[in-house]
Amino acid sequence: MHAHSSFASLLDNSLMIKDYRQLIRRLHGFYVPLDAAIQETLRRSADTRGYDYAARSSLLGKDMIDLGYSERAVADAPQCPDMAELVTPVTLGGVLYVIEGATLGGAGIDRAVQRMLPGSGVDGRRYWAWCRAQGRTRWDMANAYLEDRTCDGVSIDDLKRGALGTFRLLADWLAPLDRAKAPASAERV
Repeated sequence: MHAHSSFASLLDNSLMIKDYRQLIRRLHGFYVPLDAAIQETLRRSADTRGYDYAARSSLLGKDMIDLGYSERAVADAPQCPDMAELVTPVTLGGVLYVIEGATLGGAGIDRAVQRMLPGSGVDGRRYWAWCRAQGRTRWDMANAYLEDRTCDGVSIDDLKRGALGTFRLLADWLAPLDRAKAPASAERV
């Protein structure tokens, strides 16, 4: 995701507010179904091994409102399909590896968003500030869960399938915002 133009522009201070608004909207649309799929999978699990998932979509929804979206626009925002197929008891560890690992990168993104947004509060960057505050804890908890799952016999291939599927779904979901890709007409030349 580091190569995605929205994140690259954010980190080099060239992302426009309108583009940031779209990025937060897309991330919200990714996490709403992901949060639900993870919570449902954990709910059905007999033993979560001390792992406690923290939903992200509500933070991103609040960021959308901070950035000028209406509550109706938040509720009606498009959502990434295919989450229920990705998040299963055997792939969950791989999914968590990706999204809890992403919280570690949230600290750097939070600093970049602080430079972009006026004011000193967390308005418009609640998600990134949460990542900054919780990243290490979330990452450690995910690693302990992964270790327990492999000890329980979950295959590395299933965990890889979860991780790679999460990367792929997120990249595909964010692709409409990626200005680094040449337009389709230019690719045919």
